[in-house]
Amino acid sequence: MFTYWFLMLKKRVSPLSASIFLNSSQASRKKKNSILIKAGIKTNGGFTIRPPFFFEKGNTYIGNNSYINSGCVILDHSEVTIGESTFIGPHVTITTVAHPTQPTERCSGLIAEPIHIGNNVWIGAGSIILPGVNIADGSIIAANSVVNCDIPENVLYAGTPAVFKKSLD
Repeated sequence: MFTYWFLMLKKRVSPLSASIFLNSSQASRKKKNSILIKAGIKTNGGFTIRPPFFFEKGNTYIGNNSYINSGCVILDHSEVTIGESTFIGPHVTITTVAHPTQPTERCSGLIAEPIHIGNNVWIGAGSIILPGVNIADGSIIAANSVVNCDIPENVLYAGTPAVFKKSLD
């Protein structure tokens, strides 16, 4: 409980401190969320994150009534937007960063592109969402899929790489 009050007194909390608090504390969801918000996570309502959870920069927006299951990693060097009523399964990786593919450019730094996940999206366990991807409202990503392209609304995508399986209309 001391850690919570200590972090609440700070104007800003580092993402690492917030991750450690979230993953090791028995505090309520409301208290955990307040620390995440101090670390830069933005929201328009309540959300649930099951530990363990890791994020790097706090450059993430989580919509109201969204749920992130245990073991998720968000590498948010660029903006990550998660819509309302979106459910993310366990051990999902959302990464906005990649390295250049040309051997001569690999040491020059990272390439960062934002990720947008719409409202009422389901992302299955073990999936990986790669930089620059947009997943439209109402879509489902099957478990263990690797998403490297934009996903239209109300469709099911699965596989590595994820491909269209069926329309949900």
